[in-house]
Amino acid sequence: MFNKLKHMKKLLFLFFGIVSTLTIAQNDKSYVDGLVSEFTKSLENRGIGEYFYMNKYCDGTTEMFKLEDGSMCASKGTHYEVYIFWKEENQPMIKKIDNCGMYFSLPLHNATVLDFATNNTRQLENGKVKKYEVKNPENVPAKRSKVHRCHRLFKFTIDNESFGQTYNLYDLTNESKFENLNFDTNNNLEIVALEKMIEEQISTLESKFKRQF
Repeated sequence: MFNKLKHMKKLLFLFFGIVSTLTIAQNDKSYVDGLVSEFTKSLENRGIGEYFYMNKYCDGTTEMFKLEDGSMCASKGTHYEVYIFWKEENQPMIKKIDNCGMYFSLPLHNATVLDFATNNTRQLENGKVKKYEVKNPENVPAKRSKVHRCHRLFKFTIDNESFGQTYNLYDLTNESKFENLNFDTNNNLEIVALEKMIEEQISTLESKFKRQF
């Protein structure tokens, strides 16, 4: 009996030891929003009143990372990736933030993305992505809703005045059984052109992003 109790204690000790090593930090949208707010306020405190960011997310999609200190971090609920763009002393910059914290800021080789945003401010503010809309064949409802999880959120700050929009990537497609009447209109918007430019920029920098600690 004594040996059995001793064996059980060893197993419990081993179990709790494993659990403790597998403890994972989990951060949600409010954590990401807090980091974005903290960083953009630091820009404003340095006299930078013009910047913007894009938030990429797909509802319910999570990611897990092993950090340099050996700990694990995972997104809670949904994984968010935010990319902030600004100029500092005439140098275009980018910063990445996600559920597991901030990355070091990186200089950009050119100001293409920032210049496009500056030169198309009015179009970016007024050009809204419209919902997926179809014709009305055979008594099908004029507007059809389909669950599609991936979104883009933009926020622009110019001279301390802010505007932005959020749209569903499904609204840029023709994926339904019925043609999207807003397909051409949506895909010709400056906000969609800007998103494509950012995606190209990110793809060239992905391996260079390093986490802050």
